[in-house]
Amino acid sequence: MTNRALWAAAVAVGVSALTAFARRDAARAIAPTHTVWDSVYTAAQASHGDSLYRGACVKCHGASLSGGDEGSPLVGSAFLGNWRDLTLDQLFDKIRSSMPPDNPKSIATRDVADLVAYLLAQNQFPAGAKVLTDSLDQLKDIKITTTRP
Repeated sequence: MTNRALWAAAVAVGVSALTAFARRDAARAIAPTHTVWDSVYTAAQASHGDSLYRGACVKCHGASLSGGDEGSPLVGSAFLGNWRDLTLDQLFDKIRSSMPPDNPKSIATRDVADLVAYLLAQNQFPAGAKVLTDSLDQLKDIKITTTRP
């Protein structure tokens, strides 16, 4: 192998190592610091979400949130299994961008946060004193976990 080939190989290895370290550091920098167990919504917010749910979601997801022919379950292991280890911004965005299916993007942003709060309450996550935000950047910091940390 020539010096030039050795140098190129060394540079390639170095770049790969630096890229791996950068990815690891970036993943750490954006890792959520809160979970749904940290009382991230208020009871009043969830109550408002309940009334919104009855108006816009019940026809597909059912009165008990257990799903039906047109909508998946929004409570229990099926729901939590689909969302486990994701963050609330992803759930928020799913609701905001595609619900209800017959009129997507029709739910006001503030109301989407209240619907998410309602889903958290129905899945037995604790309420607290702070209103759940509608900021996607802040919701990225809240991880959905099935067990209390």
